[in-house]
Amino acid sequence: MKTREDLLKKLLSSYRRYYNITLFDSPENTRPRELVARCDLDMTESNYVLLKKNVLWSAESHEYCYIISCDHLTLDDYRRYESFVYNDGMEHIHPAKGHKCSVITLLILADSADRDAIRALRRCHLHKNFKFSLWGWMDVRTVLSITSDHRNFSNLSGHENKKFLNKLY
Repeated sequence: MKTREDLLKKLLSSYRRYYNITLFDSPENTRPRELVARCDLDMTESNYVLLKKNVLWSAESHEYCYIISCDHLTLDDYRRYESFVYNDGMEHIHPAKGHKCSVITLLILADSADRDAIRALRRCHLHKNFKFSLWGWMDVRTVLSITSDHRNFSNLSGHENKKFLNKLY
C-alpha cells in the first residue's frame, strides 16, 4: 500500500523529465500551506518551408500543474485551492496570436475527502476562450487521489491525469 508521501515522490520523479518543477518548502501568505510544487511545461510547435526562418505557422502550448498534499479534503479547502490555482495560473497565461492553449491542473493528494468536495471537484468546469479562440483557450483540470483506498476522481477534462495516477498505483 502506497502512502501519500510515496505517491508524491513517484509523481514528482515522473514529472521531472519533461516539466520545470518549483518546490515550495515554506508557506507564504499568498499561497496555501499545503501546496507542495508547481510543474510547468512550455511547448512550441511550428512548421517551416526549406529554412527554419521561413515559418509557416507556430503555436505555443503551456501547462501549469499545481500539486497539493493534505490529510483530509473538505469543500472549503477545495474551493480555496481551486480559487488560488485559477488566479495564479491566469497570471502566467499571456495570450497572443501564437498562443494555442494553456492548461491549469490542480492535482490533490489526500488520505480522505468529503463527498461534497469530491462532487465539487468532479463538476468543476472552468474554460476560457481568448478573442473567440483566435488567441487560444484555457482549461482547468482537477484531479483528486485518495491514497487510503487508491481511488481517483477528476472532472471531464482531467481524465488523462486520472489514468496517469492509476498507472502510478
